[in-house]
Amino acid sequence: MLRLGEDEFLIAGKGIVVTFETVAGDERAGVESAWEGRFEAGRWIPGRRLNGDQTHQGRHIRLPPDQFGVQRVRLYRY
Repeated sequence: MLRLGEDEFLIAGKGIVVTFETVAGDERAGVESAWEGRFEAGRWIPGRRLNGDQTHQGRHIRLPPDQFGVQRVRLYRY
């Protein structure tokens, strides 16, 4: 996992599930958006935008066990 900014991450690999939480005990973190994609010549090329079925209604990111994947994820706090 690579942190791109305050609430934005790149997650790469296969066969993993990633959940998020905040440092502050009075806040929670959810997945605002998640995009599958790839890099070409150092540039991010977005693919399919994932919806609530793929992010478990914004609770986690899952990379399937049978293939390498990259997802760009933005979080929100509530």
